[in-house]
Amino acid sequence: MIGRLSLILRAAARQIWVRAGLYGLGAIATVALAGWAGPMLPAGAASSVNINTVRDLLEIMASSMLLVATFSLGAMVAAFTAAATIATPRASTILIDDPVAQNVLATFVGAFVFSIIALVALTMGYYGDAGRVLLLIATSVVVLVVIATLFGWFDYLANMVRLGEIMNKVERRARDALERSAAAPCLGGRRLESLPEGARPVAHDEIGYVASIDIAALDRVARKAAGEVYVLRPTGHMVEPSQPPVWTSWPVDPAERDAIRAAVSIGPERTFDHDPRYCLIVLSEIASRALSPGLNDFGTAIETITRLQRLLIEWSAAAGAGASAPQTCDCPQVLIKPLEPDDLIDDAFGPLARDGAGFVEVGLRLQKALASLAAIGDEGFAAAVRRQSERALEYARAELTLESDRDRVEQAAAEVRAAAEGRRAPA
Repeated sequence: MIGRLSLILRAAARQIWVRAGLYGLGAIATVALAGWAGPMLPAGAASSVNINTVRDLLEIMASSMLLVATFSLGAMVAAFTAAATIATPRASTILIDDPVAQNVLATFVGAFVFSIIALVALTMGYYGDAGRVLLLIATSVVVLVVIATLFGWFDYLANMVRLGEIMNKVERRARDALERSAAAPCLGGRRLESLPEGARPVAHDEIGYVASIDIAALDRVARKAAGEVYVLRPTGHMVEPSQPPVWTSWPVDPAERDAIRAAVSIGPERTFDHDPRYCLIVLSEIASRALSPGLNDFGTAIETITRLQRLLIEWSAAAGAGASAPQTCDCPQVLIKPLEPDDLIDDAFGPLARDGAGFVEVGLRLQKALASLAAIGDEGFAAAVRRQSERALEYARAELTLESDRDRVEQAAAEVRAAAEGRRAPA
Protein backbone atom coordinates (compact mmCIF):
# COMPACT_ATOMS: atom_id res chain seq x y z
CA MET A 1 0.00 0.00 0.00
CA ILE A 2 1.77 3.04 -1.25
CA GLY A 3 0.52 6.50 -0.48
CA ARG A 4 1.01 9.67 -2.41
CA LEU A 5 4.03 10.75 -0.32
CA SER A 6 5.94 7.50 -0.83
CA LEU A 7 5.10 7.61 -4.54
CA ILE A 8 6.56 11.12 -4.79
CA LEU A 9 9.68 10.07 -2.88
CA ARG A 10 10.14 7.01 -5.09
CA ALA A 11 9.83 9.14 -8.23
CA ALA A 12 12.25 11.74 -6.85
CA ALA A 13 14.83 9.08 -6.00
CA ARG A 14 14.94 8.12 -9.68
CA GLN A 15 15.70 11.63 -10.88
CA ILE A 16 19.29 12.16 -11.99
CA TRP A 17 19.52 15.59 -10.38
CA VAL A 18 18.57 14.17 -6.96
CA ARG A 19 21.46 11.71 -6.89
CA ALA A 20 23.87 14.27 -8.34
CA GLY A 21 22.76 16.82 -5.76
CA LEU A 22 23.24 14.37 -2.89
CA TYR A 23 26.72 13.47 -4.12
CA GLY A 24 27.53 17.17 -4.42
CA LEU A 25 26.37 17.83 -0.86
CA GLY A 26 28.49 14.92 0.31
CA ALA A 27 31.49 16.42 -1.45
CA ILE A 28 30.95 19.80 0.23
CA ALA A 29 30.61 18.09 3.62
CA THR A 30 33.86 16.19 3.03
CA VAL A 31 35.73 19.40 2.20
CA ALA A 32 34.38 21.10 5.31
CA LEU A 33 35.14 18.09 7.51
CA ALA A 34 38.78 18.01 6.38
CA GLY A 35 39.29 21.56 7.63
CA TRP A 36 37.44 20.93 10.88
CA ALA A 37 39.21 17.68 11.76
CA GLY A 38 42.68 18.86 10.71
CA PRO A 39 43.70 20.23 14.14
CA MET A 40 43.08 16.79 15.66
CA LEU A 41 46.06 15.29 13.80
CA PRO A 42 49.55 15.19 15.35
CA ALA A 43 51.57 18.33 14.77
CA GLY A 44 54.23 16.63 12.62
CA ALA A 45 51.80 14.83 10.33
CA ALA A 46 51.75 17.62 7.74
CA SER A 47 55.46 18.17 7.35
CA SER A 48 55.73 16.10 4.17
CA VAL A 49 52.60 17.45 2.39
CA ASN A 50 53.21 20.18 -0.18
CA ILE A 51 50.29 22.52 -0.80
CA ASN A 52 51.15 22.62 -4.51
CA THR A 53 50.72 18.85 -4.74
CA VAL A 54 47.19 19.05 -3.40
CA ARG A 55 46.36 22.06 -5.59
CA ASP A 56 47.66 20.42 -8.78
CA LEU A 57 45.68 17.26 -8.11
CA LEU A 58 42.49 19.23 -7.48
CA GLU A 59 42.99 21.34 -10.62
CA ILE A 60 43.40 18.24 -12.77
CA MET A 61 40.26 16.74 -11.30
CA ALA A 62 38.25 19.95 -11.69
CA SER A 63 39.20 20.36 -15.35
CA SER A 64 38.57 16.73 -16.30
CA MET A 65 35.46 15.82 -14.31
CA LEU A 66 33.26 18.42 -15.98
CA LEU A 67 34.24 17.06 -19.39
CA VAL A 68 33.72 13.47 -18.28
CA ALA A 69 30.30 14.29 -16.80
CA THR A 70 29.26 16.08 -19.99
CA PHE A 71 30.44 13.16 -22.12
CA SER A 72 28.62 10.67 -19.88
CA LEU A 73 25.40 12.64 -20.09
CA GLY A 74 25.69 12.72 -23.88
CA ALA A 75 26.28 8.97 -23.94
CA MET A 76 23.21 8.41 -21.78
CA VAL A 77 21.02 10.53 -24.06
CA ALA A 78 22.31 8.63 -27.09
CA ALA A 79 21.56 5.34 -25.32
CA PHE A 80 18.01 6.45 -24.51
CA THR A 81 17.46 7.38 -28.15
CA ALA A 82 18.90 4.07 -29.34
CA ALA A 83 16.70 2.13 -26.92
CA ALA A 84 13.61 3.88 -28.25
CA THR A 85 14.68 2.99 -31.79
CA ILE A 86 15.70 -0.66 -31.44
CA ALA A 87 13.18 -1.65 -28.76
CA THR A 88 10.28 0.69 -27.97
CA PRO A 89 10.04 4.26 -26.64
CA ARG A 90 8.50 2.90 -23.44
CA ALA A 91 11.67 0.90 -22.70
CA SER A 92 13.80 4.05 -22.53
CA THR A 93 12.08 4.90 -19.24
CA ILE A 94 13.78 1.92 -17.61
CA LEU A 95 17.19 3.13 -18.78
CA ILE A 96 16.49 6.62 -17.46
CA ASP A 97 15.54 5.14 -14.07
CA ASP A 98 18.57 2.83 -14.01
CA PRO A 99 20.47 3.52 -10.76
CA VAL A 100 23.79 2.41 -12.27
CA ALA A 101 23.82 5.16 -14.89
CA GLN A 102 22.57 7.71 -12.39
CA ASN A 103 25.22 6.78 -9.83
CA VAL A 104 27.95 7.11 -12.46
CA LEU A 105 26.86 10.59 -13.47
CA ALA A 106 26.38 11.59 -9.84
CA THR A 107 29.91 10.36 -9.02
CA PHE A 108 31.44 12.53 -11.73
CA VAL A 109 29.41 15.57 -10.73
CA GLY A 110 30.25 15.00 -7.07
CA ALA A 111 33.97 14.76 -7.87
CA PHE A 112 33.76 18.01 -9.84
CA VAL A 113 31.99 19.81 -6.99
CA PHE A 114 34.49 18.40 -4.49
CA SER A 115 37.48 19.66 -6.47
CA ILE A 116 36.02 23.13 -7.05
CA ILE A 117 35.01 23.67 -3.41
CA ALA A 118 38.32 22.28 -2.17
CA LEU A 119 40.30 24.57 -4.49
CA VAL A 120 38.38 27.62 -3.28
CA ALA A 121 38.87 26.64 0.37
CA LEU A 122 42.57 25.92 -0.20
CA THR A 123 43.13 29.27 -1.92
CA MET A 124 41.37 31.14 0.90
CA GLY A 125 43.59 29.50 3.51
CA TYR A 126 40.80 27.47 5.10
CA TYR A 127 43.14 24.54 5.77
CA GLY A 128 46.06 24.42 8.10
CA ASP A 129 48.98 22.08 7.66
CA ALA A 130 47.12 19.14 9.21
CA GLY A 131 43.95 19.95 7.29
CA ARG A 132 45.85 19.64 4.02
CA VAL A 133 46.81 16.09 4.99
CA LEU A 134 43.16 15.13 5.36
CA LEU A 135 42.31 16.94 2.13
CA LEU A 136 45.02 14.99 0.30
CA ILE A 137 43.66 11.72 1.69
CA ALA A 138 40.09 12.65 0.72
CA THR A 139 41.25 13.70 -2.76
CA SER A 140 43.09 10.40 -3.23
CA VAL A 141 39.97 8.47 -2.23
CA VAL A 142 37.85 10.47 -4.68
CA VAL A 143 40.36 9.79 -7.48
CA LEU A 144 40.25 6.05 -6.78
CA VAL A 145 36.43 6.09 -6.77
CA VAL A 146 36.39 7.96 -10.08
CA ILE A 147 38.83 5.49 -11.68
CA ALA A 148 36.79 2.49 -10.51
CA THR A 149 33.60 4.15 -11.73
CA LEU A 150 35.13 4.83 -15.15
CA PHE A 151 36.08 1.19 -15.67
CA GLY A 152 32.61 0.06 -14.67
CA TRP A 153 31.03 2.75 -16.86
CA PHE A 154 32.90 1.59 -19.97
CA ASP A 155 31.67 -1.96 -19.45
CA TYR A 156 28.14 -0.74 -18.79
CA LEU A 157 28.08 1.41 -21.94
CA ALA A 158 29.19 -1.56 -24.04
CA ASN A 159 26.04 -3.47 -23.04
CA MET A 160 23.60 -0.66 -22.29
CA VAL A 161 21.85 -0.53 -25.66
CA ARG A 162 22.00 -4.19 -26.61
CA LEU A 163 18.48 -5.36 -27.34
CA GLY A 164 18.96 -8.40 -25.14
CA GLU A 165 20.04 -6.25 -22.20
CA ILE A 166 17.06 -3.93 -22.64
CA MET A 167 14.75 -6.94 -22.68
CA ASN A 168 16.45 -8.26 -19.53
CA LYS A 169 15.72 -4.99 -17.74
CA VAL A 170 12.08 -4.98 -18.85
CA GLU A 171 11.69 -8.62 -17.82
CA ARG A 172 13.12 -7.93 -14.36
CA ARG A 173 10.73 -5.04 -13.83
CA ALA A 174 7.84 -7.20 -15.04
CA ARG A 175 8.82 -10.00 -12.68
CA ASP A 176 8.95 -7.63 -9.71
CA ALA A 177 5.51 -6.20 -10.53
CA LEU A 178 3.98 -9.64 -11.08
CA GLU A 179 5.44 -10.97 -7.83
CA ARG A 180 3.95 -8.06 -5.90
CA SER A 181 0.61 -8.63 -7.56
CA ALA A 182 0.64 -12.36 -6.82
CA ALA A 183 1.60 -11.77 -3.19
CA ALA A 184 -1.22 -9.25 -2.62
CA PRO A 185 -3.76 -9.50 -5.46
CA CYS A 186 -6.23 -7.29 -3.59
CA LEU A 187 -3.62 -5.10 -1.87
CA GLY A 188 -4.89 -6.10 1.55
CA GLY A 189 -8.55 -5.63 0.70
CA ARG A 190 -11.23 -8.07 -0.41
CA ARG A 191 -11.91 -9.35 -3.90
CA LEU A 192 -14.53 -7.47 -5.90
CA GLU A 193 -16.53 -9.80 -8.12
CA SER A 194 -19.05 -7.26 -9.42
CA LEU A 195 -20.25 -3.80 -8.52
CA PRO A 196 -23.26 -4.09 -6.17
CA GLU A 197 -26.51 -2.32 -6.87
CA GLY A 198 -26.82 1.09 -5.31
CA ALA A 199 -23.08 1.83 -5.46
CA ARG A 200 -22.28 5.48 -6.02
CA PRO A 201 -19.38 6.73 -8.15
CA VAL A 202 -16.71 9.07 -6.82
CA ALA A 203 -15.61 10.97 -9.91
CA HIS A 204 -12.00 12.07 -10.27
CA ASP A 205 -11.14 15.45 -11.75
CA GLU A 206 -7.82 14.32 -13.24
CA ILE A 207 -7.48 12.45 -16.52
CA GLY A 208 -4.73 9.85 -16.73
CA TYR A 209 -3.70 6.46 -15.42
CA VAL A 210 -3.99 5.12 -11.89
CA ALA A 211 -0.42 5.13 -10.54
CA SER A 212 -1.06 3.85 -7.01
CA ILE A 213 -3.87 3.32 -4.53
CA ASP A 214 -3.63 3.89 -0.78
CA ILE A 215 -5.92 1.08 0.37
CA ALA A 216 -5.40 1.93 4.04
CA ALA A 217 -6.65 5.49 3.49
CA LEU A 218 -9.72 4.21 1.66
CA ASP A 219 -10.38 1.74 4.47
CA ARG A 220 -10.26 4.51 7.07
CA VAL A 221 -12.83 6.53 5.14
CA ALA A 222 -15.08 3.47 4.77
CA ARG A 223 -14.83 2.52 8.45
CA LYS A 224 -15.70 6.03 9.56
CA ALA A 225 -18.78 6.00 7.33
CA ALA A 226 -19.66 2.37 8.21
CA GLY A 227 -19.71 1.54 4.50
CA GLU A 228 -17.66 -0.09 1.77
CA VAL A 229 -15.38 1.26 -0.95
CA TYR A 230 -15.20 -0.46 -4.33
CA VAL A 231 -12.08 0.00 -6.48
CA LEU A 232 -13.30 -0.74 -9.97
CA ARG A 233 -10.27 0.56 -11.87
CA PRO A 234 -7.02 -0.47 -10.13
CA THR A 235 -3.45 0.48 -10.99
CA GLY A 236 -2.79 0.98 -14.69
CA HIS A 237 -6.37 1.71 -15.74
CA MET A 238 -7.37 4.87 -17.55
CA VAL A 239 -9.41 7.34 -15.51
CA GLU A 240 -11.54 10.21 -16.73
CA PRO A 241 -14.72 11.87 -15.41
CA SER A 242 -17.06 9.30 -16.98
CA GLN A 243 -15.00 6.35 -15.68
CA PRO A 244 -14.41 6.86 -11.95
CA PRO A 245 -11.89 4.51 -10.31
CA VAL A 246 -13.73 4.30 -6.98
CA TRP A 247 -17.34 3.72 -5.95
CA THR A 248 -18.89 3.71 -2.48
CA SER A 249 -21.89 2.13 -0.80
CA TRP A 250 -23.02 5.47 0.63
CA PRO A 251 -23.34 9.05 -0.62
CA VAL A 252 -20.07 10.78 0.24
CA ASP A 253 -19.79 14.30 1.59
CA PRO A 254 -17.18 16.76 0.24
CA ALA A 255 -14.58 15.85 2.88
CA GLU A 256 -14.93 12.13 2.19
CA ARG A 257 -14.76 12.74 -1.55
CA ASP A 258 -11.51 14.69 -1.19
CA ALA A 259 -10.02 11.96 1.03
CA ILE A 260 -10.93 9.27 -1.50
CA ARG A 261 -9.49 11.27 -4.38
CA ALA A 262 -6.26 11.85 -2.44
CA ALA A 263 -5.91 8.09 -1.89
CA VAL A 264 -5.89 7.42 -5.65
CA SER A 265 -2.81 8.84 -7.39
CA ILE A 266 -3.33 9.65 -11.07
CA GLY A 267 -0.38 10.06 -13.44
CA PRO A 268 -0.08 11.19 -17.06
CA GLU A 269 1.38 7.84 -18.16
CA ARG A 270 1.62 4.27 -16.98
CA THR A 271 4.54 3.11 -14.84
CA PHE A 272 6.35 -0.18 -14.32
CA ASP A 273 6.37 -0.43 -10.53
CA HIS A 274 2.78 -1.48 -9.78
CA ASP A 275 1.40 -2.15 -13.25
CA PRO A 276 2.38 -5.67 -14.38
CA ARG A 277 0.11 -5.46 -17.42
CA TYR A 278 2.09 -2.47 -18.69
CA CYS A 279 5.34 -4.42 -18.29
CA LEU A 280 3.95 -7.23 -20.45
CA ILE A 281 2.71 -4.72 -23.01
CA VAL A 282 6.19 -3.19 -23.33
CA LEU A 283 7.75 -6.61 -23.89
CA SER A 284 5.11 -7.38 -26.50
CA GLU A 285 5.80 -4.03 -28.20
CA ILE A 286 9.45 -5.01 -28.61
CA ALA A 287 8.37 -8.15 -30.45
CA SER A 288 5.87 -6.24 -32.60
CA ARG A 289 8.57 -3.79 -33.66
CA ALA A 290 10.88 -6.67 -34.55
CA LEU A 291 8.13 -8.11 -36.76
CA SER A 292 7.60 -4.85 -38.66
CA PRO A 293 8.09 -5.06 -42.46
CA GLY A 294 11.36 -3.13 -42.28
CA LEU A 295 12.96 -5.66 -39.92
CA ASN A 296 11.21 -9.05 -40.19
CA ASP A 297 13.19 -10.21 -37.15
CA PHE A 298 11.12 -13.18 -36.04
CA GLY A 299 14.00 -14.39 -33.85
CA THR A 300 13.46 -11.49 -31.44
CA ALA A 301 9.73 -12.22 -31.43
CA ILE A 302 10.40 -15.86 -30.51
CA GLU A 303 12.75 -14.79 -27.72
CA THR A 304 10.08 -12.42 -26.41
CA ILE A 305 7.50 -15.22 -26.38
CA THR A 306 9.89 -17.28 -24.25
CA ARG A 307 10.30 -14.41 -21.79
CA LEU A 308 6.55 -13.84 -21.58
CA GLN A 309 5.96 -17.55 -21.10
CA ARG A 310 8.48 -17.64 -18.25
CA LEU A 311 6.91 -14.63 -16.54
CA LEU A 312 3.37 -15.99 -16.75
CA ILE A 313 4.40 -19.43 -15.50
CA GLU A 314 6.06 -17.81 -12.49
CA TRP A 315 3.04 -15.57 -11.87
CA SER A 316 0.62 -18.50 -12.11
CA ALA A 317 2.66 -20.52 -9.63
CA ALA A 318 2.95 -17.60 -7.21
CA ALA A 319 -0.74 -16.75 -7.53
CA GLY A 320 -1.70 -20.38 -6.91
CA ALA A 321 0.52 -20.57 -3.84
CA GLY A 322 -0.95 -17.33 -2.55
CA ALA A 323 -4.51 -18.53 -3.09
CA SER A 324 -3.89 -21.72 -1.09
CA ALA A 325 -2.17 -19.87 1.77
CA PRO A 326 -4.14 -18.15 4.55
CA GLN A 327 -5.14 -14.69 3.37
CA THR A 328 -4.76 -11.60 5.52
CA CYS A 329 -7.29 -8.86 4.98
CA ASP A 330 -6.01 -5.68 6.59
CA CYS A 331 -8.59 -3.46 4.91
CA PRO A 332 -11.87 -5.42 4.85
CA GLN A 333 -13.98 -2.37 3.98
CA VAL A 334 -12.25 -2.03 0.60
CA LEU A 335 -13.09 -4.33 -2.30
CA ILE A 336 -10.85 -4.29 -5.37
CA LYS A 337 -10.72 -6.06 -8.72
CA PRO A 338 -7.57 -8.20 -8.96
CA LEU A 339 -5.63 -9.02 -12.10
CA GLU A 340 -7.61 -11.19 -14.49
CA PRO A 341 -5.86 -13.95 -16.48
CA ASP A 342 -7.64 -12.85 -19.66
CA ASP A 343 -6.09 -9.39 -19.40
CA LEU A 344 -2.58 -10.72 -18.78
CA ILE A 345 -2.74 -13.25 -21.60
CA ASP A 346 -4.17 -10.73 -24.05
CA ASP A 347 -1.63 -8.04 -23.13
CA ALA A 348 1.25 -10.48 -23.52
CA PHE A 349 0.27 -12.41 -26.64
CA GLY A 350 -2.51 -10.46 -28.36
CA PRO A 351 -0.26 -8.14 -30.41
CA LEU A 352 2.14 -11.00 -31.12
CA ALA A 353 -0.67 -13.17 -32.46
CA ARG A 354 -1.70 -10.38 -34.82
CA ASP A 355 1.71 -9.12 -35.96
CA GLY A 356 3.35 -12.56 -36.14
CA ALA A 357 0.50 -14.28 -37.96
CA GLY A 358 2.41 -14.28 -41.24
CA PHE A 359 5.44 -16.08 -39.74
CA VAL A 360 4.92 -19.80 -39.27
CA GLU A 361 7.91 -19.90 -36.88
CA VAL A 362 6.27 -17.32 -34.62
CA GLY A 363 2.88 -19.02 -34.83
CA LEU A 364 4.30 -22.40 -33.84
CA ARG A 365 6.34 -21.00 -30.95
CA LEU A 366 3.35 -19.03 -29.71
CA GLN A 367 1.08 -22.10 -29.72
CA LYS A 368 3.74 -24.17 -27.92
CA ALA A 369 4.06 -21.49 -25.25
CA LEU A 370 0.29 -21.38 -24.85
CA ALA A 371 0.17 -25.18 -24.58
CA SER A 372 2.60 -25.10 -21.66
CA LEU A 373 0.58 -22.32 -19.99
CA ALA A 374 -2.69 -24.22 -20.50
CA ALA A 375 -1.30 -27.11 -18.46
CA ILE A 376 -0.74 -24.99 -15.34
CA GLY A 377 -2.77 -22.68 -13.15
CA ASP A 378 -6.47 -22.93 -12.49
CA GLU A 379 -9.28 -23.54 -14.96
CA GLY A 380 -9.85 -19.82 -15.47
CA PHE A 381 -6.23 -19.35 -16.50
CA ALA A 382 -6.37 -22.36 -18.85
CA ALA A 383 -9.59 -21.06 -20.42
CA ALA A 384 -7.98 -17.66 -21.07
CA VAL A 385 -5.00 -19.37 -22.69
CA ARG A 386 -7.26 -21.45 -24.91
CA ARG A 387 -9.18 -18.39 -26.09
CA GLN A 388 -5.91 -16.69 -27.00
CA SER A 389 -4.79 -19.80 -28.88
CA GLU A 390 -7.98 -19.84 -30.94
CA ARG A 391 -7.59 -16.17 -31.74
CA ALA A 392 -3.97 -16.66 -32.83
CA LEU A 393 -5.07 -19.57 -35.01
CA GLU A 394 -7.62 -17.36 -36.75
CA TYR A 395 -4.92 -14.79 -37.50
CA ALA A 396 -2.60 -17.51 -38.84
CA ARG A 397 -5.28 -18.95 -41.11
CA ALA A 398 -5.84 -15.51 -42.61
CA GLU A 399 -2.15 -14.65 -43.13
CA LEU A 400 -0.30 -17.87 -43.96
CA THR A 401 -0.31 -18.66 -47.66
CA LEU A 402 0.86 -22.28 -47.61
CA GLU A 403 -1.65 -24.89 -46.55
CA SER A 404 1.11 -26.98 -44.99
CA ASP A 405 2.05 -24.07 -42.72
CA ARG A 406 -1.58 -23.61 -41.69
CA ASP A 407 -1.81 -27.32 -40.90
CA ARG A 408 1.26 -27.13 -38.66
CA VAL A 409 -0.16 -24.20 -36.69
CA GLU A 410 -3.55 -25.95 -36.41
CA GLN A 411 -1.84 -29.04 -35.03
CA ALA A 412 -0.02 -26.91 -32.45
CA ALA A 413 -3.32 -25.23 -31.51
CA ALA A 414 -4.88 -28.66 -31.05
CA GLU A 415 -2.21 -29.39 -28.44
CA VAL A 416 -3.29 -26.25 -26.57
CA ARG A 417 -6.90 -27.47 -26.55
CA ALA A 418 -5.80 -30.89 -25.37
CA ALA A 419 -3.74 -29.39 -22.55
CA ALA A 420 -6.64 -27.17 -21.44
CA GLU A 421 -9.17 -30.01 -21.60
CA GLY A 422 -6.78 -32.38 -19.84
CA ARG A 423 -6.96 -30.17 -16.78
CA ARG A 424 -10.67 -30.88 -16.48
CA ALA A 425 -10.33 -34.59 -17.09
CA PRO A 426 -10.78 -36.79 -13.99
CA ALA A 427 -7.57 -38.02 -12.43
